[in-house]
Amino acid sequence: MIKNIFLVLLVIFLVACQPQPKEAATDSNDPLIAETLKADITVQGYTSTLNHMDIEFLGKTIPYTYSDGKIGNSRGYNWWISKHFALKSDLPSEKVKLYLELLEMAYPHYVALFGMEPPNIERQRIAVVYGSSRARVKEAMLDDGFLRGVHKTAGGETMFYNRAGYNFPSHREHHQRYIVIHETMHAFHMALNGHSTWAPNWITEGLADSVAHHVYDPTRKQLTVMVFDRAPMNYIETGLKQYYSANKPTIEQINDDPALKRGLNFFIVHYLLSSPERAQFFAYFVQQLRLANPHSEATLSTANSLLKQTFKDWQAIEKGFAEFVQNIQPSFHIVSGPWEQDGAAYWLRNTDSNSLSRLDINPTKTPTHPVMDFPAPTPSELINTLNENQVGVLINFIPSQIHRSEVGIALQAKRSNHNQQYRARFIGKEKINDDQLLKFLIVDGEHLHISAQNIDDFTSLQVGLTPEIRAALIENSSLGIKLSLEATQLKITLTAQKNSLIEQQVTLSTANRLMAALSPRKISLLSKNNNHLITPYLYNSKLPDNKSSTNAGITNPWLFKNYNLLSRLFKTCQQHVLQLAGCESELSNLMQKIPKQSQHKMITTELNLIFNDYIKRLGNAGFQALSGIDANIYLNNEAPFLRIDNPTSFALKIAADVQFYDKKENVIATQQINKVIQPGIHNLDLKHVPDAKKLVIAQKLQWQSLNYKSTLSESTTPFNGVDMQYEYSKSNKEIAVLDITLTGPYSGKTQGKLTLSATSDSQPLAIKTLQQTVKIAPYESKTYHFELPINTELTRLAMTAQLDVDGEAIRIVKYVDLTQ
Repeated sequence: MIKNIFLVLLVIFLVACQPQPKEAATDSNDPLIAETLKADITVQGYTSTLNHMDIEFLGKTIPYTYSDGKIGNSRGYNWWISKHFALKSDLPSEKVKLYLELLEMAYPHYVALFGMEPPNIERQRIAVVYGSSRARVKEAMLDDGFLRGVHKTAGGETMFYNRAGYNFPSHREHHQRYIVIHETMHAFHMALNGHSTWAPNWITEGLADSVAHHVYDPTRKQLTVMVFDRAPMNYIETGLKQYYSANKPTIEQINDDPALKRGLNFFIVHYLLSSPERAQFFAYFVQQLRLANPHSEATLSTANSLLKQTFKDWQAIEKGFAEFVQNIQPSFHIVSGPWEQDGAAYWLRNTDSNSLSRLDINPTKTPTHPVMDFPAPTPSELINTLNENQVGVLINFIPSQIHRSEVGIALQAKRSNHNQQYRARFIGKEKINDDQLLKFLIVDGEHLHISAQNIDDFTSLQVGLTPEIRAALIENSSLGIKLSLEATQLKITLTAQKNSLIEQQVTLSTANRLMAALSPRKISLLSKNNNHLITPYLYNSKLPDNKSSTNAGITNPWLFKNYNLLSRLFKTCQQHVLQLAGCESELSNLMQKIPKQSQHKMITTELNLIFNDYIKRLGNAGFQALSGIDANIYLNNEAPFLRIDNPTSFALKIAADVQFYDKKENVIATQQINKVIQPGIHNLDLKHVPDAKKLVIAQKLQWQSLNYKSTLSESTTPFNGVDMQYEYSKSNKEIAVLDITLTGPYSGKTQGKLTLSATSDSQPLAIKTLQQTVKIAPYESKTYHFELPINTELTRLAMTAQLDVDGEAIRIVKYVDLTQ
């Protein structure tokens, strides 16, 4: 009997020609080992700064990923790898490098939002496909066994079947970055336990949209994720429109509705993460939901129940959510134009020579979200200090476009009643020409043009730039515009730099009525027929400059160093609330103080006292929650290992007896483990016993003064969702006997057809096929028996499974060589 020991190969035409995946390397110098590639990322709050990272070009060598055996090569595509990701692409290398850099910068935030890393991430990578067009991505998906491409309305898609994200570039540059961060978040989600359908839409899409709602500074190699308030791809406006159109739905109603409402999902995630206490409850809820691991048809009801169990005062949560949404006031509104953003600067994607594009900026004095909504610009010599009556913009010109462009700033005087109502709910259509504006435009790099929109008795003015300013523009391509609003006049200061700072001032006398209507916090960026970068400078934006913080490696937005300890104490309180009387109010009082960084030292002192108190009061019963230590069995390829995550600052002692069982439940091998485990994640290799079907570990853990015993049991055959294996034999009567085993899925329905056919390499034969109907429940394994008469003319048997896997149409093909 010949048993197929290879992983599934997915192909559309000649599967036998498909290259086999390369197994994880054992040579410590081999770049295929994830830990040999570096990713030096400084993380401060929601901002990641790239210091250095390694990227290796693999060409057609398929790396070991969480899509292993279910992803292959494609025409014109190559593979690149970084520490945590493997990217298959036909894009130029500079784009591949950008996307891998973005993903490595996003990775710490993926981990923080789910509270864990995928098992074996040190030796296995998350697969990403980024094609040069929708058509080329569809071709790659066909190669991987999918019978369709990305959904017509999607900019990318992550497939349940092989846990890989498929992306293609849109015409919007920020969306090109957004989509790879978004889809790879789904792939990360699936890598945690094989699939993502244990979570409802508002978590799967809400987290992916929130983390991908980003600002990227290409000059500083800096990525800020979880940006609540921004201009391009403004989910605040999307969410407000959906919220009011749906008659102000509750969290429960949004959870129970399977329809995708991106803006509403975005609001729930940001609301629950906008206070330290709610963030702790949310993290605990996500962990409990993942452990419950409901099938897709039970996901919504399970999430509904767990929400109310986790958040004790559910009505207070719903009331807070309604208040949160109804008090949102977006700081940005794109009135017209395809605006893009790089760091703190904005620019137009196109060079339309006919229309003036407008981006309104109206930052609120009391933001509803506690973290930086958009990056404050770095002080410049051209725009340095501002007082409360001043506002400015720094324009970095594209040299070749200086003499054919209009670019500048406007002060907003009055918004029409119609537009005021529109901006509250974003329902209907805006009348963009009805607002009152006072515009200041640099035209063709030659003069300053001052004009008004819908302001009576204002005469347009034009002031030529001085020869010194024009010469500085040609040399350094930068110009600062500062507007100073005084009692009865408005002062315009233009600043450029050649060998020294050069200023040109224009004073504009205006009516008191107009001056009273203007505000330095109500501005518009204006641009036409250019790609110049415009950076707005507003006084005292009250946005924390996380980039200058000395606290590195902290992913919570409040930059609280001991967040991990807080999380462990919070979970301990939730799990032992009867034994720890008063723990909820005690921790709640401390968490309410976390937004004030001046309180962090005091909070840490209190948490350490609470920690020691919980150890005394709970003893060994508090081991799991207090330590947060996780020890589980996983497989690296087919080799088992014990993964121990010690998130504390104290060492752990482990003594374990390992027993390996065959299929008859006989012990065929043993192993002893006695180790001291330092803080961090450690993968302890276990024996690879070929005939073992199951292994059991009886472990004793000692940490601090606490002891804990547990037994782990795991099959040595990995569950890989929908998969196909077979056993072939030949009877004395020249009958081919095939037992084909199909497994999976993780969730949802799988049904289709399984077909067996025979071919000859030497002569044409009439097509003969045997077919059986397939229907598999989640986590089920079914074996289909086939018998087929064979003779010396037949050379191969083909097994084809054409299946609908929880909505994904796939095709799996395998061959048996009858000549061997």
